[in-house]
Amino acid sequence: MQFLLDTNAWIWLFSEPRKIRREVRLLIDRELIVGLSPMSIVEVAQKAAKARLVFRVDVAEWVEIALPSQRVKLLPISPTIALEAYQWPADFHGDPADRIIAATARAHDLTLVTSDEKLLSRGDLTTLSTL
Repeated sequence: MQFLLDTNAWIWLFSEPRKIRREVRLLIDRELIVGLSPMSIVEVAQKAAKARLVFRVDVAEWVEIALPSQRVKLLPISPTIALEAYQWPADFHGDPADRIIAATARAHDLTLVTSDEKLLSRGDLTTLSTL
């Protein structure tokens, strides 16, 4: 496993793969398993509850479809990850979910696949832009 998908990358990979650069999709496709933080499920549920994200099926069904056990591995939020999320300076990122996702990538030495400019601009985080 080489990659951790951030929330948007996960949504796009399973709903709108053309939003992800072809080169990046090919890299992800070569991996047997990609990582995902449980915080991405929280973010999807939150966006769906606020109608900022609409799927053709119920959000719980979409999550089940987008979490094929042979393809996506959920990486639990450990105490190390929870603490690491707040080791960065205050200006790193205001969103707790993004901090936890970034800390998960670092803790597992994975490349974070993201479209988030704040995360992409970090020199202390290995990232790959979806755009």
